[in-house]
Amino acid sequence: MTYPPEVASNLEFFTARNLWHVVSQNPEVRSCADAAQRRNRLGHEGIPLFDELKTGVGVCETPTGSRYVAAHCRGHQRLDESKLRTLFGGPFRRLTDEELLTNFGAERGLVNPFAIFRKSQVQQVFDETIMRPYFPPNTMMTNLGDLCYAIEFNAPEIIAALDGAWVADIVEEKSRRLPTVRTLGILTGNGPESGMLLWERINARIRTHPSKIFRGDFSFPAVSVESLPGMGLSMELAKREAAVRPVVLDGVRKLCEGGANVVGIACNTTQYFADDAERTCEDYGAQFVRTADETARYLGQEGIDTFDFLGIGAVADFKTWSGFGRALSGFNVKTPSEASLSKISELAYAVKKEVVTARTINRLRDLVHQATQTNVVVLALTELSIVFDNQQGKHKSGKRFVDTLDILATRMAEIYIEEYISTLQTSGDEQDVLAATLS
Repeated sequence: MTYPPEVASNLEFFTARNLWHVVSQNPEVRSCADAAQRRNRLGHEGIPLFDELKTGVGVCETPTGSRYVAAHCRGHQRLDESKLRTLFGGPFRRLTDEELLTNFGAERGLVNPFAIFRKSQVQQVFDETIMRPYFPPNTMMTNLGDLCYAIEFNAPEIIAALDGAWVADIVEEKSRRLPTVRTLGILTGNGPESGMLLWERINARIRTHPSKIFRGDFSFPAVSVESLPGMGLSMELAKREAAVRPVVLDGVRKLCEGGANVVGIACNTTQYFADDAERTCEDYGAQFVRTADETARYLGQEGIDTFDFLGIGAVADFKTWSGFGRALSGFNVKTPSEASLSKISELAYAVKKEVVTARTINRLRDLVHQATQTNVVVLALTELSIVFDNQQGKHKSGKRFVDTLDILATRMAEIYIEEYISTLQTSGDEQDVLAATLS
């Protein structure tokens, strides 16, 4: 392919050193905010602001004379001129657009470390956060000497190839934090389809989140799953509590040991062990997401005070076996009659055996009609979640359904997304940049 002269000249830095890179084209980009909207990577238009390299070129007045400096950081960060003063022993002054053009032959938006490398008497310094991974694919981008050409690269390789480049802490403290990359852990097995549905819904929340962070497969979190047949014992929790406890806690422990730092259980019955599961997670520095507490929080936010609560006997038994009793104590909860509890249990076993059929869908409809008294129904049984997921939009009851598995999925996705977005947080005159990259 034939490139414009300046692009070809910059590209030679990579080809001569056999450095990994990907060249791409984009609409005209003049700022990091533009880049966040317009860069092309892995089939998607737009990249996170923190993956665009920001370069400030200036002069430091040192004890030995004036010195040109090119300071690089991530796109969401702000250079700290006091840190540059300490590093170089003199004040840092950014070049004006006219000085940049006169001394470097580049207009704003066309400065990059590869072009600067060809100039003499320029000290390049990179903020140390550039050396560390943020989120997949863990690459960065910048211009290639043309407003419509960009290059993707591995930052540590580039810095190592720039003879004489420094790495130091040169950004404002509030913008230098490193992200905690969230690995989600799902414990399932009662039945395994519940974990599959939870994972699917987590992905759906991330894919459609208003922040628009989704840019393909690499925008999803890493996910670990423990699907344990022994979780099925929880269907008779009152009789088998001693056997269920080690299954749940060993499963949580395995997830944490495997690297999960956000853990959720795709089961309403074993929320009975939430306190123990939370303590186990804390031992590993992980976060346990309590479905019951998240359900109470959601209902409160939605102004829902009175509702029907559908679950098997142990889950609906708020006095002894339910992990929801304490969390929902301030609500007016309608629990099923003994006859309805028996039908709920039968339907759960039918779904385990048949998964979802027209028969199980009809049985759920009949159950809702016969066992509920209010206009809001909380589904606290994953088999009901599975059936409901297959007939959404077809239910004619006119009731509002609140699915605890959906609430769990939403919260686990939010924890991941909150960390992703909080990494971008800036202040003052850069809020417009943040807004641009999330719009």
